[in-house]
Amino acid sequence: MSMGERIRRRRQELGLTVEEVSRALGKNRATVYRYERGDIEDLPTTALEPLSRVLQTTPSYLAGWTEDVDGIEGLLAVRSRRVPLVGAIACGEPICAPEIEVLEVEADLQCDCAMVCRGDSMTGARIYDGDIVYLRRQEDVEDGQIAAVSIDGELTLKRVFKVRDLDDEGRVIYRTELRAENPRYAPIRLGGPGETRRADILGLAVAFRSRLT
Repeated sequence: MSMGERIRRRRQELGLTVEEVSRALGKNRATVYRYERGDIEDLPTTALEPLSRVLQTTPSYLAGWTEDVDGIEGLLAVRSRRVPLVGAIACGEPICAPEIEVLEVEADLQCDCAMVCRGDSMTGARIYDGDIVYLRRQEDVEDGQIAAVSIDGELTLKRVFKVRDLDDEGRVIYRTELRAENPRYAPIRLGGPGETRRADILGLAVAFRSRLT
């Protein structure tokens, strides 16, 4: 299925008209029709991300990288208990994160703190620049889960995988691989001979709040 077909089908599933989508995007109807006809084969991120939010899906789904319409794999959208908002976490290159304020969250949400996401490396998981991610403190996660990871004291948000590898002499070693949800970003590989960086998993991402809600 082409990107244009996915856009049209998703719009129809939501019961939206072309005019409603164009108005939400701040574009004219002709542009939306061009998207659906596939006249623009490779939409830039600046167009794909707003379109995916209007269609309540992910850039990955519209682009055909996944069949998962929701694309958030275990994360729950939340709307109110008090937890510390401990600064920002990078969805891109790691950054530092000083504590700044507190937030209200749902009473039964099992989280210890929240962070503001910066960057676009996790857009495939519907986590955008300015969104808030809620974290439960724990030192390890299962393969594929999204976690806050400290690399030499700087923080990044990525999917975590434990990878079996071989060193230069053919011996089995194990590395930690941090993967983005945006094909523009290469994995961050940690561990193995000669590795000097210290990496620690600080918490599991359990929920997020969109900047649009």
